[in-house]
Amino acid sequence: MALQQEPMSANAQDSSPRPDGSGEPAEATISVPVDPELGVAIPIEPAAPPTEPVLLPEPPSGWSDPMTGTDGPRYWDRLISSERARVGRYRRPATVALVEVAGLEFLARQWGPDVAERALVVVARTLSREIRTSDHIARIETVKFAVLLTETSEIAAINFVERARARCDRDLGMSAELVRVGFGWASPPASGDLADAIALAAERLAEDLGQHS
Repeated sequence: MALQQEPMSANAQDSSPRPDGSGEPAEATISVPVDPELGVAIPIEPAAPPTEPVLLPEPPSGWSDPMTGTDGPRYWDRLISSERARVGRYRRPATVALVEVAGLEFLARQWGPDVAERALVVVARTLSREIRTSDHIARIETVKFAVLLTETSEIAAINFVERARARCDRDLGMSAELVRVGFGWASPPASGDLADAIALAAERLAEDLGQHS
């Protein structure tokens, strides 16, 4: 999402007189970065700590997630159950990728849950563009997505991760400086199944977010 610089009129006034000698202070004008996709100005300094709990979008619960247009956690559970049987029986490659949008609390604190929701929608839309028709994406938690890359080895999945990471940052624009999109991915180890891959992907996701904290 492209960002632009827009002048915003500030309430603060300087103490210098007007050029006409009236002695009245001149109105100060400052420029702050504005994110047109999220519809908000990005503050130069973070706000004070919140005094009330931060509101985030509701977590998904059903077969689909109307907010992002992706599948929901119930569909993901059913998909993994059937895919585990297929991978185990036919020994076909598959990779699970977990994607988490960290830092949405900041957006929600500054401008409300609607803005945080729009950031999630941007990430979901970007991930959906990067997968093939044979792959699957679901929002499984408040700020977490899961992707099943069918017929894809763990090494081949690196191409998806690198593209998706770069394009999420690009599509989030300047708000990418306020949130972090972390990735963790894994394929079933030898004699293992997708449950093992999901556990390993979760560990790598935590490491990825920790490295960028």
